[in-house]
Amino acid sequence: MEEKTKLEQGQEQEAQETKSSIDFAVLYRTIILNWYWFILSLIICGGLGAIYLRYATPKYQSSAKLLIKDDDSGSKRGQSLQNMTNLGIISNSAGIDNEMEILSSHSIAEDAIRDLKLYADYSTKGRIKNIILYRDQPLNVDVDRAHLEKLNMPIDLAITRNGTTYSVSGTYSVPTDENESEGPFSLNRKFTSLPATIATRAGIITISSNNGHSLHDGQTLKVEILSPKMASDKYVSELQVAQTSKTTSIAQLQLTDEVPQRSLDYLRQLAIVYNRQANEDKNIVALRTEKFINGRLQKINAELGKTEGQLQNYKQQNGMVELKLNAGNAVTNQNESELKLADMQTQIELFGTIAQEVESSSRNLSQVIPSNVGLDDQSSTSLINKYNELVLERNRLLRSASENSPVVEPLTVQIRELNGNIRRAIAAARQNLQIQRDALAAQVSKFNEQVAETPQQERMLTQIGRQQEVKSGLYLMLLQKREENSISLAATADKGKLIDDPQLDGKISPRSSIILLIALLIGLAIPALIIFLQQLFRYKIEGHEDVVRLTKLPIIADVAIASNTAKGKADIVVHENQNNQMEEIFRSMRTNLQFMLHEGQKVVLFTSSTSGEGKTFTAANLSVSFGLLGKKVILVGLDIRRPRLAELFGIQDHRHGITNLLVKESPTAAEVREQILPSGVNKNLDLLMAGPVPPNPAELIARKSLEDIIGILKDEYDYIMIDTAPVGLVTDTLQISRVADASIYMCRADYTPKANFEMINALANEKKLPNMAVVLNGIDMSKKKYGYYYGYGRYGKYGRYGRGLSSYGYGQYGHYGNYGNYGNYSSSHYGNKDDHSIKR
Repeated sequence: MEEKTKLEQGQEQEAQETKSSIDFAVLYRTIILNWYWFILSLIICGGLGAIYLRYATPKYQSSAKLLIKDDDSGSKRGQSLQNMTNLGIISNSAGIDNEMEILSSHSIAEDAIRDLKLYADYSTKGRIKNIILYRDQPLNVDVDRAHLEKLNMPIDLAITRNGTTYSVSGTYSVPTDENESEGPFSLNRKFTSLPATIATRAGIITISSNNGHSLHDGQTLKVEILSPKMASDKYVSELQVAQTSKTTSIAQLQLTDEVPQRSLDYLRQLAIVYNRQANEDKNIVALRTEKFINGRLQKINAELGKTEGQLQNYKQQNGMVELKLNAGNAVTNQNESELKLADMQTQIELFGTIAQEVESSSRNLSQVIPSNVGLDDQSSTSLINKYNELVLERNRLLRSASENSPVVEPLTVQIRELNGNIRRAIAAARQNLQIQRDALAAQVSKFNEQVAETPQQERMLTQIGRQQEVKSGLYLMLLQKREENSISLAATADKGKLIDDPQLDGKISPRSSIILLIALLIGLAIPALIIFLQQLFRYKIEGHEDVVRLTKLPIIADVAIASNTAKGKADIVVHENQNNQMEEIFRSMRTNLQFMLHEGQKVVLFTSSTSGEGKTFTAANLSVSFGLLGKKVILVGLDIRRPRLAELFGIQDHRHGITNLLVKESPTAAEVREQILPSGVNKNLDLLMAGPVPPNPAELIARKSLEDIIGILKDEYDYIMIDTAPVGLVTDTLQISRVADASIYMCRADYTPKANFEMINALANEKKLPNMAVVLNGIDMSKKKYGYYYGYGRYGKYGRYGRGLSSYGYGQYGHYGNYGNYGNYSSSHYGNKDDHSIKR
């Protein structure tokens, strides 16, 4: 079992290798058989590629490296300048990715185009193609700025010099809005001197001489003028901006252009415009910031003056110079006034007490008045002291004299007068003190109010002071920022720096080697594609390869179309003692069929999908081939619906045939022999033709008498060849298959549809026909592809080695063994009876 498995694996590997080699052979044959188409296609495509290279405008690539500075980390202008972002004084670095987008923008491209005047393209006619002029054009052509920006269609001019006269012709369009224009209008002018101006509806065109160059007599200069916006599309699309490294802020600029110098100038100008726009953006911000600061300073100055006026008015209204000083004085005055008020109240009370004493002493003249009790009134005190001295003097005199004594009476009178004076003095002093007390009380009340009003005044002054402080601080800050902004405006630096001048990398298109290689590949692809499409859309089989792809059944022979000279009676192309092409084909078929039949198997059935595929022709010639081996062969015509054996063999007898036997229940051997006729082609070949056409052919074939007839024939013949009806049209063949040992299915090149192989494979899979094999008929050897593939031309050489097979042996026919993926069916191959490629 293991050995069998290894054998099967080896056979599968062999089949795969065989299939691979066949695929390679198909490719090789396709090229060889159609070599002239491939050569012609290569010549045409190669020539077109060479013409393209000759006339194509080459493009060159230039590159430059631009260092984009980061102001936040690289400017180092000081912390104060870095903090200017608070006022919108921005850093002009927005990140390397944003800067690369800016470099590839249309706005920066338009500015560079305006600076270099690249919106005007100049060319002149050369020997083969137009020559693009840059810098060395003989004339400069320009359009006024206002109209130039509005152009939405190009202005095409042709300037020709004839002697001293310049002729200008061309067309232009007048823009009506951004996307539409009116025109085109023609322009034809002449002038004799330069510079010249031409007024058109599209603008004023100025033509001037380019320094050091001139337009030759008879030379024509072609000019195309675009708006900068239109011209920028080309340069933006051709410009590539990339970061050299993720750790750097260096942008790699690459530009592709037809003129090398123009690409270098553009990259250089692009860096200039980039810096200019960045500085303009920065300066615009700085100027707007300065205007804003000045406006704010003016407004804050007015608000600050108003706040200071409010403070002045409030202090004036409240009579203060300094809140703390005024508050301190108010408290001091309050305390002092309260002390004075208390002292005055004490004096008033003392005067009241003294007044009572004085009143009491007026009734008792010997009584003294208290003195030195704290009265501040010196006049009253002095009167009291004098009164007390007089009383004491009178009391001393009374001790020695009487009240009426002349010495005492003057004193008494004096005491009484002085007492009255004291009373009047005390009353006046007391009244004076009361007035002072009331005034002092009012002053104390005022000082109390001042002390009470101090917190409110402090709050008001704090509010006004806070406003003054805020506005003052903002005013000072704005003054500082204005100076910083002026410094920043004066210290503007370029944002980008070209590390090196732009360099020319060289020509990048067209690349001659690639163009020629593509042309050669296309030259090979076109005929291959055409051949592939031809094969794809063919619905009929062409040859052996198609049959191999469509079925797994073994192909035992490929039969060529026989020439009329090779045909004999009954279209027999197999003749004794001949070694031409057809003989070898049927010998190979005979050999392959012998190895398909087991011991005792004799009956071979021939059928096809439809009529005209060569069943009768193949069966007759194969029968003759077996007859040449000395085998007794009978060819039975069981296509009883449309019998052709009699016609093919030129027999006029339509009475004898197998239908006469099928109608009988049990035909005898003698009855069978009566219906058999000699073929007249080979003594070993007999015919059992169809006979009269019956009305019920299917029913006749289904009778048991068919098995009896075949059994009788098996006893008398070595091989029985049955010509049947097409299985694709009627079911007769399926009935006949019960008596057959092998089935030969005929297909014809350029005739049998590929779709028929679905039916053929179904018959094989369902085993409706026994031991099936395929014969491909109708190979046209006059076609080069078949002559090359099959190599049948070699048969003409075999005659040199003698007429017998012993001269070259069967080994020479190994070439015919390549019939499908079932191995070689040569005689040497069939020596192995266990070959898996032959379906038993």
